[in-house]
Amino acid sequence: MKNSHETGWALLLLGAALLLVQTLPARYWPDNARLLAIFSHPVKGEAAEGLAWREWQDHSAATRMALRAARLQPEASQP
Repeated sequence: MKNSHETGWALLLLGAALLLVQTLPARYWPDNARLLAIFSHPVKGEAAEGLAWREWQDHSAATRMALRAARLQPEASQP
C-alpha cells in the first residue's frame, strides 16, 4: 500500500486533536447563536421577503400534511 505511513501519521494526528478537543472546558466552545453567526449571513431586501414567503408556504404545507395524516382513517372491516 503506497503512502500508508503518511495515512497513519494523519490518522494519529487527527486522533490526538480529537482527544485534545474533548478535554477543553465548555467555556471555550461558542454557543449555538455565535456558531451560527459565523456561518450565516443575514438576508436583506426583496430576497428576505421571498425567503419568508417560502418558509411560510413550507410551514403551511407541513401543517396540512400533518392534519391530513392525523385524520381518522376509515376502519376496514375485520374478517
